[in-house]
Amino acid sequence: MDYIVKRVVVGKLETNCYIIKDKASRAAVVIDPGDDAILIKSVLLEMDAAASVILLTHGHFDHILALDELRTPKTTVCMHGADADMLVSSDLLSPSVLGYNPWPFGAPDVLFGDGDRHARQGGFDFEVIHTPGHTEGSVCYLFGDLLFTGDTLFCGGVGRTDFRGGDAEKLRRSLALLKRMPGDYAVYPGHDRETTLSEERLHNPYLR
Repeated sequence: MDYIVKRVVVGKLETNCYIIKDKASRAAVVIDPGDDAILIKSVLLEMDAAASVILLTHGHFDHILALDELRTPKTTVCMHGADADMLVSSDLLSPSVLGYNPWPFGAPDVLFGDGDRHARQGGFDFEVIHTPGHTEGSVCYLFGDLLFTGDTLFCGGVGRTDFRGGDAEKLRRSLALLKRMPGDYAVYPGHDRETTLSEERLHNPYLR
């Protein structure tokens, strides 16, 4: 399957929301709808795309705020089960300080587990890579040679581990797992610019 990928920077924390569209149809995946639902919907309209799947890389508020505004009865929402409670409680990062208090969100339709790897939703085949450390339920999504890393791996950096569910040692192991992946991948992180896995192996101090 050939994809069109569009990055939409949303919210006060400038989170990267990604739209992955099948070139052969209108079907699309939205990854991390962190805010600005109207903007995301307008980009979907420009792409002549309909979101059939919403994938969450983790449950932090800046990656989920537009979730319920985007979901429809035809949309499947997926995330790792270890972060599912974050859709119910806002006790993480005190988002109300930034003027947000949308909790609770609707429950996910699909919860990935630690042993899950290959997934098929809405006509899309992809891989789920459990990468705990930033949160217990953090995952990366692999669509062919496109790797969406959420807040696990950034260009030149990694996600924080000092919030609830963070664990520096687990993040170290998750990064080692990504580093060992054979070949090269385009890396689409949760914040900042895109990069490649080969570039991060060479220049990211956390992958050396």
